[in-house]
Amino acid sequence: MKKQEMKNLLFGMLGKVLEGTEFRLKKSEDRFVRRIDNGWQDIGLPLWDYNPDFEFSLNMCIRLNSVEDIFNLFSGVAPKYHSTTPTTITRLEHFTRGPARYKVATAADVAAAGGVLSNLIRDRIIPFLDAHKDVQALDRALNCEQSGMDIAQNPSGAMHAVILAHLAGNKDFERVVAKHQTDMRLDPETPHVFNRLVEYLKAR
Repeated sequence: MKKQEMKNLLFGMLGKVLEGTEFRLKKSEDRFVRRIDNGWQDIGLPLWDYNPDFEFSLNMCIRLNSVEDIFNLFSGVAPKYHSTTPTTITRLEHFTRGPARYKVATAADVAAAGGVLSNLIRDRIIPFLDAHKDVQALDRALNCEQSGMDIAQNPSGAMHAVILAHLAGNKDFERVVAKHQTDMRLDPETPHVFNRLVEYLKAR
């Protein structure tokens, strides 16, 4: 089976699981997307081709425009891609206690994986996304609960965390800043993009 044929089977399976939600397939980007008031959320489909077998998983991304408007002042991302940067990225492993990559080679394999994923998506992933649509919720998740939901590498992950703390009015903003400086072994006086962002936020 060719990779695009497998993608089509997986898109069909996930489309059925997501029926009745606001998520819609954006086939050109291998993801299901829904709009929220301040941005978008998506369920992406990474697929690995190990001819003749395949493996797939899911990634959940949340974008808040108010966060990304600040992040992209410092991110170095080309302006034409500013609308695509996510605020958080959460792997399927965050929601499972077992395997988070599924091996498939046939339509029957895809159907079986759909049976496993159906309850997980409806009972855990959709409620998680429903609960994380604004800066207050994401600030709590990243800066208070220490949930490990975001897999973004530093400095990007740290930058998003402090922007969320600032926008949410987190009273522990300075602690959040210090934690990430410690994690990155970063002197507060170093002319680093994270420190420049912090100074910008303090001056707002």
